[in-house]
Amino acid sequence: MKGKIAVFVTVAAIAMFIAVSTASAHGSWWKMLIRGEYAFSGSGTATLAWTGFDADPEDAADDFTPKNPEYAEMGPNVWEGTYTFYLDGKGKMDARQCYNSGVSNYSSGCANISWEFEYEMDGAEITFTFIPGTYALEYTAGPNVGVVPPIIPTSSTEFNQPWTGRISPDGRNLFVFYGGPFKIKVLDFDFLPDLEIICNGVHQGFKTRY
Repeated sequence: MKGKIAVFVTVAAIAMFIAVSTASAHGSWWKMLIRGEYAFSGSGTATLAWTGFDADPEDAADDFTPKNPEYAEMGPNVWEGTYTFYLDGKGKMDARQCYNSGVSNYSSGCANISWEFEYEMDGAEITFTFIPGTYALEYTAGPNVGVVPPIIPTSSTEFNQPWTGRISPDGRNLFVFYGGPFKIKVLDFDFLPDLEIICNGVHQGFKTRY
């Protein structure tokens, strides 16, 4: 009888360990794994509509066409920077973005960009949500320097949807995807009150600091 009891207790303990491990795999364990800093690089495309985008009158959804094409530009861009993740479910993205734009205004330049976010983990999958009042942009090279003033973090900026990501099983590699298309709108930028940006991009990084 004692032997049977011992076996039962052992099996129960193993089952409990498996249950706890499974629960942790979809919760705090993954947040522990992602905590820290990731250096990243990436690429994407963007359309800047200085006077905003049209809307479909049937359902009031954006159709992603600039209201005034003569005041819009588009082109590829490249990124380098860091993502930092904290255990409280928040984080920050700091980057330098360099771009080439055209149709109808041709130019090249660079800008420093940052924002903060909240994130949730479902296993290795990440869902990011923008924290309002944290978006910042300052041009550092190109024709916009000295012409377009910095967008400061206290600006009322909207991201129209969450974005997604994934980490590797060992937590060393990070993948972030902005799709949708993905729209950013600056609501109280006096210099360009109707500025909207639609972008698509991918960032890939690796852990550099715990």
